[in-house]
Amino acid sequence: MSVAWNVERIGKLAAIVGALVTFVWGVYQYFDARTRDADIRRLEAIEPFLDRQLKLYTEATQVTAAIATTTDPVERAKATSRFWALYYGELALVEDRYVEAAMVAFGRALSKSAKTEELQQLSLQLAHECRESLARAWGVSAWRDPHEVAREKRDKLIVGE
Repeated sequence: MSVAWNVERIGKLAAIVGALVTFVWGVYQYFDARTRDADIRRLEAIEPFLDRQLKLYTEATQVTAAIATTTDPVERAKATSRFWALYYGELALVEDRYVEAAMVAFGRALSKSAKTEELQQLSLQLAHECRESLARAWGVSAWRDPHEVAREKRDKLIVGE
């Protein structure tokens, strides 16, 4: 066997390996792009839902807070009317079971003419459940306890990380 023949064989083998690597890389790129496109389409599809959920959760917490704190009978009646509209309609489209349970608890207390203190506690509970639900839906754990995030940042500054 001559050296030229071995060099020729190595060259052919390198060309085959190169072609195979190029093919595998192309297949990988194709499927990676499809996965990214699917992720983008999924995010685009869920975005209107998440935006609507944020808007309605915010409104629900504002309405229950108004009911629980106002002394103006006209404002309270208006907020109560809106609460029941959210309860029986729009909010049911986007709420999770925890927010639903908090709304049910507030609705029961409202129906039995509960004391202001109870309504205030239930309003706070609803706000906390909404925050938790949003943190899960948006995948932002910092929303769960904003004070904890601030403490962690402070601790890192103190330690010098």
